Amino acid sequence: MNDSIGDIINWIKKHKYLFVTLTFLAIIVIFDENSMLKHIQHQREIMSLNSEYKELEQQHDALVIKLNELDTDAAAMEKIARDKYGMQLDNEEVFIIEE
Repeated sequence: MNDSIGDIINWIKKHKYLFVTLTFLAIIVIFDENSMLKHIQHQREIMSLNSEYKELEQQHDALVIKLNELDTDAAAMEKIARDKYGMQLDNEEVFIIEE
């Protein structure tokens, strides 16, 4: 047991620059606050958020088009008022059938 520990210590003494370099790299890659692992994780999160942003931007564009349509098309506004809110004209009767 002591021989193996002694061998390790001798190896470290003989290759001290390599040992320090490897230790430094391990600290940077794994344990540091700005490690490569965290960098990769942040890059994946950025890609995910960019994808979500594009989807939300498409939804926004579709809603803007729909809003412009409702502002300019009285028939579309009337259809939504009737279908969604159950509104009616003064001379009409509305029957709602639920299934």
